[in-house]
Amino acid sequence: MKKIIISAIFIATASFSAFAQSNTKGTIHVGLGWGVSLGGANIKTGVLESDGVGAKSNYGIRASYGLGKAFSLGIFLRKESAIYVSTFTNSNFTTSTASLDFVTSGIGTGLEGKVYAVNKDKFNLYFAPSLGFSTGKAYYDFATATKTTLSGLNYGLTAGFNWYWASFIGMSLDLGYSGASLSGKFDGATDKTTVSGGGFYFGLGLVSKFGGE
Repeated sequence: MKKIIISAIFIATASFSAFAQSNTKGTIHVGLGWGVSLGGANIKTGVLESDGVGAKSNYGIRASYGLGKAFSLGIFLRKESAIYVSTFTNSNFTTSTASLDFVTSGIGTGLEGKVYAVNKDKFNLYFAPSLGFSTGKAYYDFATATKTTLSGLNYGLTAGFNWYWASFIGMSLDLGYSGASLSGKFDGATDKTTVSGGGFYFGLGLVSKFGGE
């Protein structure tokens, strides 16, 4: 009889583990991570325009709340910085300037939703659209004292996974697209500067979870 009881408990536990899910209604996921986006940006100030190529990096925190087994909604807050190598063209002429580095630095925040395609006890696979607001400073490398304040939308669409090594902690990985559309004016300038573009995004981080059904 004792062996039968032990066997029944083992089977029940194994069955529960097989159907347990890492995201359920009420599950809270909190992550710390770093990411980089490789791509380009269109930079325009008055009659000067450039399609620059470069990299944008970020690090920060994000948290989400499970609305159900297949969905969660969260927020993110991150430090952002980017550098683009640009050759400007004057739209009034057919000449180009020398290559210049355009540097940005600021903060981004926003909302991120997740749709879970796979939802296992130790692993989940998701698709995550995001939309938020970014603000910060920008300057050209030849004139670091003259800066502009840029602000506008950030947006992205990634596919990623959470892999939990234990019941509450693991790692996350994201791949996809990340972009932004920002605008502002340099100190003392009358023409508006716009920066828009994006590129391939790779993100890596640590994630923890608690709560849920």
